[in-house]
Amino acid sequence: MSDVVVAGAGRTGMLVSRMLAERGIGVTLVERLPAPGGQEPETDAAELARAASRAGVRMMLGTLAAEFRQDQVHTLGVEGAVTLSADALVVATGSRPQTRAELGIAGERGAGVMPGSATRHLLDSGVLLGRHPLVIGDGHLAEELCSALGSAGAITVTSVRAESDGVDPWPGTNTFTDARVLSVHGFPRVNRAVVSQGDRLTHVHADAVILAASRVAMRNIEGAVFGGPHVVECFSLAEPKTFDNAEAAAMQACEQTMLTLL
Repeated sequence: MSDVVVAGAGRTGMLVSRMLAERGIGVTLVERLPAPGGQEPETDAAELARAASRAGVRMMLGTLAAEFRQDQVHTLGVEGAVTLSADALVVATGSRPQTRAELGIAGERGAGVMPGSATRHLLDSGVLLGRHPLVIGDGHLAEELCSALGSAGAITVTSVRAESDGVDPWPGTNTFTDARVLSVHGFPRVNRAVVSQGDRLTHVHADAVILAASRVAMRNIEGAVFGGPHVVECFSLAEPKTFDNAEAAAMQACEQTMLTLL
């Protein structure tokens, strides 16, 4: 029987683990947190974990998948340092908003530049980052944040979107379409951003810049080179994070893993 290690017990990781186990694969699911569910535990996490266990998945919680070398995954966690045999590694360690560097935003390093996911958590806790926030992004998270910031008391909300002209502006926002933020300025706190729209540059007053552009996969296991012969990527980068999106990503990763094991 082939052995597969799945790194990450979020929704997608638990789904792909169950799918592989149901196909007769020996699956060990490694999760760095002490409970399954991932970065943003879903309401169905407990049931997904039970379904994976019923299918024969072995779970190692509180354990970090640190390194992948040839046919072994080296882990470190509550059981100490453990080496697992792995004919394939499925990386389901989650996704994150793009960083300022990945978006190519230059300028000063003042406070007030925040990832969208952190901004959402702060808003849920009653914390408003600024009275004049600027939100970068086109997807569900960016739209949700624009609405929430306005409801929380922001005076102006600026939306910078890469989508072409013709898209409907989100209610209550000053919207730039077919645009990108070139730089942010202000120290110790950001106070303005330079927005490029075609050949026009606009200086926008902003005391918070929120990064909510399209998500990218986290790649944090030493030796796990995507596109390699024994590493399978398992992420849903879609917004919002729905069960259907996660299931589709898990099924694709399951099929790719089965081909890898041939």
